[in-house]
Amino acid sequence: MNMIKLNNQNAKNPVCTILWQDAAYSYSKEFSKELPSLRLTTGFIIVANDEFINIAVNVEYNQETGVLRPIDGFLIPKGVIVEFKKIGFFNE
Repeated sequence: MNMIKLNNQNAKNPVCTILWQDAAYSYSKEFSKELPSLRLTTGFIIVANDEFINIAVNVEYNQETGVLRPIDGFLIPKGVIVEFKKIGFFNE
């Protein structure tokens, strides 16, 4: 599990929003003619590379050590991202 140390200036993980297009699934042989609704996810970027973005939506924060531990989140493929915005950084 990745940890984010907040007081290490070299390990900043921005708080961002990602607007992305979800996949469709159907139990029948036919799909709806409409695309699935867009999803908006906000959280801390854990990993970003050419293939995907891993964003933690809930984190555990240790005030004594300044460490954030991801609890849960999303791994979003780059190809489904419609819009990406950096909000800023968590400040104590």
